[in-house]
Amino acid sequence: MRLSIENRPLKITHSFEYTLDNKQVKLSFSKNAILLPVFDDRRDIQIGFLLDGPVGVIGDLLVHSKEGAVGEIIEETYSSTLFLPAKLPFITFDHVKEIRPLDNIEIYENQIQDFKVHFKYDKHFPGMKEEGILITTNKSKHLWLINKSATFFLKPSEIIGRRGEKKLVWLSKNEILTVKEDGSLKSSKDLFSVKKAKQYFDRFVEVPLGIMFSRFRELFTSF
Repeated sequence: MRLSIENRPLKITHSFEYTLDNKQVKLSFSKNAILLPVFDDRRDIQIGFLLDGPVGVIGDLLVHSKEGAVGEIIEETYSSTLFLPAKLPFITFDHVKEIRPLDNIEIYENQIQDFKVHFKYDKHFPGMKEEGILITTNKSKHLWLINKSATFFLKPSEIIGRRGEKKLVWLSKNEILTVKEDGSLKSSKDLFSVKKAKQYFDRFVEVPLGIMFSRFRELFTSF
């Protein structure tokens, strides 16, 4: 996918917070942050927005198992962020306004090329049965994938996903942990060695995102 910026900026008119439909993720936007349309040049369609300005993401990736709370509440702040798709529920004229084209557009054109987006975009993200939102940031190499029932958070050291109120999968180089809908908890340490867990994690994170999210779906349907 080859990405480009179109010089039709939007400016956020006031700071606001937005809770996504699954109630697991809350976004915080700051006044005067700039949004620029991002296009897929090969298909000549807008696929999202590049946000220049701080955005806070709080993800409640915590569920209750029979053995207690499992997961994390993740709080992150990013300064340059790519949001997909182009139709986002929080981008409305209640929150943004059109402004004149930017003089320094080259900065953003260079910036968008730094996002190594190696996936085939579709309104139904790979491995997700419902329409969703993808949030990625280049510097921290974090990626969020969110739909109406699930949230996945990926970073170099761990991958954690929550579906609904009760199901969770958590992968690291030391352990693969799952919580089923009935509250039962299962750990890779009960099934195979830490070495094998590390090997599985390494294979998982090295595959293209389309395959990765399909594997997430397999994980969720297998327990």
